[in-house]
Amino acid sequence: MQNTTKILYAAAMFAWAGCEPPDGEESGESTAETLAGSEGPGDGETGAEAGLVRDIEELPIVEPGEDEVLPATPSYRSSAVASGAGLTALTIGKPAGVVQGDVLLARVTNRNNATAVVTPPAGWTFLRSDQSASQIKAWVFYKVAGAAEPANYAFSIDLASNMAGSVVAFANVDTASPIDAHSGQKNGLVATFDTPPITTTAAGGVAVWFGSQVWAGTTCPTSPIVPPSGFTEVLDTCLPSAGTALLYDAAYKVLGAAGPQPAFNGSSPYANTNIAQVVALRPAGAPTCTVGDSFAGSYTTVGTVASPAIVEPSGLAASRVSPGVIYVHNEDTTAVVAISAANASTLGTFAVAGVTPADWEDVATGPCPTGKCIYMGDIGRSSANFPTPPSTFAVYRIPEPDVAGGQTSGNLTAEKFPFQYPDSPKDAESIMVHPTTGDIYVITKSSTGLSKAYKMPNPLPAPNTMSTLIFVANLQLPTNGDPNFSYATAAAIHPCANRFLLRTYRTVYEFRAAPNAAFETAFAATPVALTDTVEGQGEAIEYQADGAGYFTMSESPSPFRLKRVARL
Repeated sequence: MQNTTKILYAAAMFAWAGCEPPDGEESGESTAETLAGSEGPGDGETGAEAGLVRDIEELPIVEPGEDEVLPATPSYRSSAVASGAGLTALTIGKPAGVVQGDVLLARVTNRNNATAVVTPPAGWTFLRSDQSASQIKAWVFYKVAGAAEPANYAFSIDLASNMAGSVVAFANVDTASPIDAHSGQKNGLVATFDTPPITTTAAGGVAVWFGSQVWAGTTCPTSPIVPPSGFTEVLDTCLPSAGTALLYDAAYKVLGAAGPQPAFNGSSPYANTNIAQVVALRPAGAPTCTVGDSFAGSYTTVGTVASPAIVEPSGLAASRVSPGVIYVHNEDTTAVVAISAANASTLGTFAVAGVTPADWEDVATGPCPTGKCIYMGDIGRSSANFPTPPSTFAVYRIPEPDVAGGQTSGNLTAEKFPFQYPDSPKDAESIMVHPTTGDIYVITKSSTGLSKAYKMPNPLPAPNTMSTLIFVANLQLPTNGDPNFSYATAAAIHPCANRFLLRTYRTVYEFRAAPNAAFETAFAATPVALTDTVEGQGEAIEYQADGAGYFTMSESPSPFRLKRVARL
C-alpha cells in the first residue's frame, strides 16, 4: 500500500385557457395577452387569446437531501401570448414583471406552411424547430432580458400564415449558459405529445414544456392540451379558425439531480398532428461541464508541488468553491494544501482539527448541507498508524474554505461518518462523490483487479453514527500479471455525472454510463484505457472542473508533479 494524498481541484467553471373566437379573425392582425405569474386574465384581454391562466408566483422549492445543496431554483415570472390569421409577423408582448437577467423562451407556431422561415427580433437566439410534412411547424427561441426590454417582440415569417405563440419568463437562470438541454418532435395523428428524453448537466434546473396541435374548430375546446405529469401549466389556449386553427400549451417542472431525465409526454383528447418540445433551463450558479471520449495521447506537467507540508500525495479533487484551486492532502497527517491548477503553486495551507488520521487514502469534493465540502476517505488497512488492520472505517466531511476569497490558512473542522462493509472488511484507496446527488462511493483494492464498489447511505446519518455500506457492483480491471496494473488507487466522478475515472499505480481507466442512462450504469461498462501519465506509484486522479481533461499525481518519488491530460 502507498500513502495517498488527494488534490481537491477547483471547480472553476461557474461561467457558472379556454378561449373565444377572435374579433376580425381574417384581418391579418395579431392579438396578444400577458399571463402573469400572480394574476388571472386581465381586464384588457382581447378575444383572440382569452386563454386559461394559472396563478403562479414561482416554482415550488425543491428540498435537497441532507447531502445535496442545489443552486437557486429558477422561478417562473410570467407569460404572454398572441395569435392571428394571415400574419407576416406575430407580435407578442413582454411578459409582466420582466427584469434584467430574466431568461425568456419564445415558442412560435404556424399552420399549413411548414416550409416557412421565422426571423426573431434582435437579441433572440434560435434554439430548435420541429415540423410535420405540411400542417404545422413550431420554433423555439431564447434571450436574456436586458436593462431596457421593448414592450413587445415581433417574430416575422416569410410566408403569410395563421400563427400563435407565447413568451415565458424565468428568473434565477444561468445567464451565461441558460440552456442545459432540449428536445422535440412531431407526433402524427395521435393524441399523445411525446418528446425524446433529455440529459441535464446541472441539478435543480427547470424543464419548460411546449405543446402545439392542429385544430379545425372555430371555437376553442375546454382544456385542449394536458401537459406531462408533474408539470405546472401556465397557459392552455388556441387560435380558432375554420380548418386552420391551432391549440397551444406551456408548462414547467422543477428538476432534481442532473443526468438522464424521463421522457416528458403530454396528451390531448384529439388524435391530431402535434408537436411537443421541452427545454431545460440551467439554474444560476450551476457549474458547467462538457463531455468527450477522446483525449490527448500525451500529458503535460503543470508544475511541481513545493509545499513542505506535502510528503505523500494520494489524491486529487476539484474545488467546488474557488475556481482554479486544488487541495492536496497527506495520507497520515492532517495537512490540506491548496495549490493552483494552472502551475501547482501553493495557494493556502490548512490543518484538519481534532482528527487523528489512520489511513487517509483518497479525497473528493461535493455537495453538503453547508454548501460544498471536502470528503476525506480514511479507508485503508495498511498503515504504520495501526498494528492491526481495522474492521471499521470513516469518511470525514469538511466544509470547503474560500481560498479565492482570501481564506488561505487555519484549522478546518471535520465531521466523522464511520462505516463498515456489509460482508467483510476491505482495503480501499478510492472514494468519489457524485457532484449533484452527494452519493459517496468507495472502491476497494485487489491484486486480481476485481474491485468492489460500495456507497454510503444518502442522506448520511448523524455524525459519529455507524453506517453499513451498500454494495453497488463488481469492477474487473484488466490484468497483465503485474498487480501494479490492477490495484485501484484513486477515483473521480465527471462533473457531468455520466462517467468516472479509476486509476491504478500504472494505468488510467474511464467507465462510461450508457447513453441517456443513470450514472450507476457506468459500473457495468467496459473500462476504456486512457493516456498513461507514466507514474510509478500513481495514487491521485481528478477531472478538470469543466470536464476538459484530467489531472494525476504520483505519491512518490519527490518532487510531486501535477500532470494533465487534455480532452480533444
